Amino acid sequence: MKMVSITNALNARNVKFTLLCMGIMIMLLVSCDHEETAPDFLTEDTESAGFDAMDDYYFDDADDIATEALANEDPDQLGGRVSTDERLICAVVTHTGTKESGSLKVDFGDGCEDPYGNLRKGAIILEHEGAWNQQGAHWSITFISYSINGVGIAGKRTVTVVSVTDSLVTYDIRLVGGIVTWPDGRVATREVNRRREHERHENHLLDRLIIYGTAQGTFCNGRDYFVEIIEPLIYDRSCAAEGVIIPVKGIKFIKHGNRELTVDYGDGTCDNMVTLTNKNGRTVRYEVGR
Repeated sequence: MKMVSITNALNARNVKFTLLCMGIMIMLLVSCDHEETAPDFLTEDTESAGFDAMDDYYFDDADDIATEALANEDPDQLGGRVSTDERLICAVVTHTGTKESGSLKVDFGDGCEDPYGNLRKGAIILEHEGAWNQQGAHWSITFISYSINGVGIAGKRTVTVVSVTDSLVTYDIRLVGGIVTWPDGRVATREVNRRREHERHENHLLDRLIIYGTAQGTFCNGRDYFVEIIEPLIYDRSCAAEGVIIPVKGIKFIKHGNRELTVDYGDGTCDNMVTLTNKNGRTVRYEVGR
């Protein structure tokens, strides 16, 4: 009887041990699955947010410069307003043709530094049909050995004027074959399909760009990405003068590889801080740098 009791006890102990092992295995499987579907932030997440913001900045900056230069060639633009765009201070702007049709070259030569320390080289070429503020007008923007702060920009950007009011001009933007070459030789690609609104009041106290749409390509670390703006991005020129290179408001969704995150640019405060949120709801604050 005693032997039977010992045997039963050992059997019970073995059963408990087996159940414990099975429980641990199930926990590990659940844990692994949870980590795979809702991972914590990795370096590649903040990298992707930073790369996307920088690629956007370089192309939008070049586009904006060319558009401003074209507007400045029109003596009747905005009631005869004189250009105060300091990015054009040391550039040589040449326009051939007429207000309605022609070619414009913004040449920064071997190096032209704006008051904020941005060094631009090479040239931006704009070919236009229609006046800069005429509904239906359109132009293309290409680059000749163009770079900003050592980052090379190439590709073809097309712009179409959708609508015009006294304070708001709306454009359709397409970027095809966009290439960003970083100083260390790494290369990123970019395609863009977006709409941009340039909000400008007559008293010049408000000067903002409002952008929404999509982008896709490959970051300079080799990862493919897709971006969708889910709340319009707002760029404030007064903040840009303080060195802010990203939107001050808006939200975008980024899918890179198997990972996803949203980027929240804040409430309008002039800074380069963003809030990243992954698909598990975890958040982190991140400062986008040059």
